[in-house]
Amino acid sequence: MSSVYALVFLLTEAHIGWRDASLWAVCNAGPHVMMAIPLVDLIAPRLAAQRLPVALLSGAVTVMAYALLAYGAAVFLLALSGGVRTEGIFVRFFSGPALPWQIFQGSAYGAVALLAGLWLDVRRRLSAAGSVVAPAETRAQRWLVKTAEGIVPIDPAEIVRIEAAGEYSRIVLPTATLLSRIGMAACEERLAGLAFLRVHRSHIVRSDAIVRAEPAGNGRLQVTLSNGDQLVSSREGARLVRSVAI
Repeated sequence: MSSVYALVFLLTEAHIGWRDASLWAVCNAGPHVMMAIPLVDLIAPRLAAQRLPVALLSGAVTVMAYALLAYGAAVFLLALSGGVRTEGIFVRFFSGPALPWQIFQGSAYGAVALLAGLWLDVRRRLSAAGSVVAPAETRAQRWLVKTAEGIVPIDPAEIVRIEAAGEYSRIVLPTATLLSRIGMAACEERLAGLAFLRVHRSHIVRSDAIVRAEPAGNGRLQVTLSNGDQLVSSREGARLVRSVAI
């Protein structure tokens, strides 16, 4: 991006060298590079979770704010570098056709960043959805769980949820609860390809054991399971649950 800006300055500005053209290019392109990252990684996924009218309005406001902030940052950097005139602590802003052009390109870059973030979020959702449904031939074999009463065989398909309990994991079945030394990461690895969701750092649930999932504030969900248990998901877990909902 900076190279394109530098080339434009060289072609359109008289009596400008490579050094000044490169410096001006960095001042113009730098704000977009720094501000596009939060749009892609943070704001776009939040918009994807909103209803369409709200998402459209929020997206328009975000693009406008992005354009104004990028414009202000470019002017500030150009003032620091001597690329625009100043009067004491006051900066002379762009005038003439340069001003609408700055706002237009800021809006265009903001819209592109949001669309790219939405596209990446859709890809993550599709990837997560594809990893939840397990073909019949990949069904896990019965687990042999060490307990205080001895080794107990269980069918993973009967697990309602698994909860972290310090160095242990609490495996909840419809009629019993077992405490195992296996960690959450190992449980998640063993359940890969089966219909289980890691809805929280401390909770794994069987997807078809979910009876209801309701908003719990701050982007989280309160999940009610078939055995009556209730738990609150993380924001990432809530996005995972929403991504597999039809």
